[in-house]
Amino acid sequence: MNKKETNVEKENMRLTMWLWVTLCGVCMSVMLWFGSNKTIVIADMSQEHTGLSVDAGLAADVEKGPKVVLQRTYNTPNSFCVPLPKGIKPENVVMENRYMSRELWIYVQGVEVDFYQQNGIYGDTSCILEGHSQEWESGLLLTLEMEDILEYRSTMEGNVLTIACSDPRDLYDFLVVLDPVGGGSDAGITGYGISEKELALEVARYVQRNFEMSNVRLYLTRTEDVEVSPEERTALAEAIRADLYIRIGAGTDGNNPDAYGIQGYYNGEYFIPGFGNTELADIVTKEVTIASSNRAVGLVPADADSILRGIGMPAMELSMGYLSNPQEEALLKQEAYQGKLASGILNGIREACERLEQLGAR
Repeated sequence: MNKKETNVEKENMRLTMWLWVTLCGVCMSVMLWFGSNKTIVIADMSQEHTGLSVDAGLAADVEKGPKVVLQRTYNTPNSFCVPLPKGIKPENVVMENRYMSRELWIYVQGVEVDFYQQNGIYGDTSCILEGHSQEWESGLLLTLEMEDILEYRSTMEGNVLTIACSDPRDLYDFLVVLDPVGGGSDAGITGYGISEKELALEVARYVQRNFEMSNVRLYLTRTEDVEVSPEERTALAEAIRADLYIRIGAGTDGNNPDAYGIQGYYNGEYFIPGFGNTELADIVTKEVTIASSNRAVGLVPADADSILRGIGMPAMELSMGYLSNPQEEALLKQEAYQGKLASGILNGIREACERLEQLGAR
């Protein structure tokens, strides 16, 4: 090996060492950043029950405690800061986006009762109408009444929880409302061993758990067995200016116990150019029929008193089967079959959004 080759080899070794040192420095910086900035998952809660570590039945009875001081400053546009006592860790904080009631709930474990009377929320608090704090098991619950349905991103650094607020339409290409019928005292159609409200909720939950479209935001009108009025359901769709509204339930035919299959309903009185009610009903009904390997009954105009009549965006209602048919009702009770129905709905949402994208709807 001559002197020139030796120098080249030494230069390559120095370059390799420099690259490794740089890479290690970048990795260390990233680790330190994540160590000091903790993102807290914000759960979706569409109705009165809570995912917090308390009795869910108490959620509807939450009484407003003392008001939280809101200090409006604009040094952090579209975000506000929630102070935390020293020693609070990310696992001590639980957050819920309760979009049906336009509230953000923040539970902080191990906080003294008067902490938020002495330490206010500060930053761009213009999106908060009012805030209250109350004792909640071994900590405090902050209930923030928001001016609109928003999306939240949180970062915890030191003793401060920073929450960024965004209009959902600024984050996602399409917004979809999935509306499981019934709830609470409204059982809907009853079968031989399952009710319409139970079937609709189980399938809706399956859709939510398996929803993976990053450019689409899915909202459920209910995630628990609670009553939701028609006005609340349509108000959600209108407030977020949803692109699609899909209502799911079941069917019945007292005159023909052998009737079975998948059926779609649409608002025939409201025409939307390009992509409307009939197109959405056709896509979802077709995809669910294929996924479930069932029979398509067809598309039917909705009755005059249908909730679809008051919705001003592509909307349809899916009947996932006949609870009046003992054989189909037994099938509808099976978890595996419910999964197939949900897969069809997911496929339908995906295809409908692709159609809207092709038409340049957003």
